[in-house]
Amino acid sequence: MKAPICEVCLKTDGILCPADEKKLEEGIISELDVKVARLLYRLLGDVDIEFKKAVEAGDLIVIVVGEGDVPITIGKGGKNIKTLVKELGKRVRVIEGMKADTPNELKKLASDLLYPAGVFGVNVVYKAGGKREYKVLVFGRDRKKLPEKPEILESILSQITGKKVRISFV
Repeated sequence: MKAPICEVCLKTDGILCPADEKKLEEGIISELDVKVARLLYRLLGDVDIEFKKAVEAGDLIVIVVGEGDVPITIGKGGKNIKTLVKELGKRVRVIEGMKADTPNELKKLASDLLYPAGVFGVNVVYKAGGKREYKVLVFGRDRKKLPEKPEILESILSQITGKKVRISFV
């Protein structure tokens, strides 16, 4: 399993090695990343998946995994998700991570996160000083289908992409 912490730290509970401790102090990884990585390792063992990061907002934890790794992470019949929900004490969503450098990539990421609500598209909003914001356009009829409040989903999308993301309804 590929994770943001080393294999030794994955297998042991408690303290982290100096390199991973430094990543934690510098904010490259979070306590949640460490906790989720260890839980996934305990559940899945040495399978060939990539855990990228975990993001938390409100009552929702989003686990970002590599391309094609969502079904393995969820497990047969949702077995792994049920265990993660129990261990973490919050609702859990697993999505496929990508750079989201283009509006199309951000649309795919947002579609995965906001499912079953439909995403119409993504607009780039150019601000003064050359800054950019992204506006994810969601069908107004799907407002009630969102898995969480729009503000929480905006926070999660912004944390995953490292860009300012807002949700608008059309």
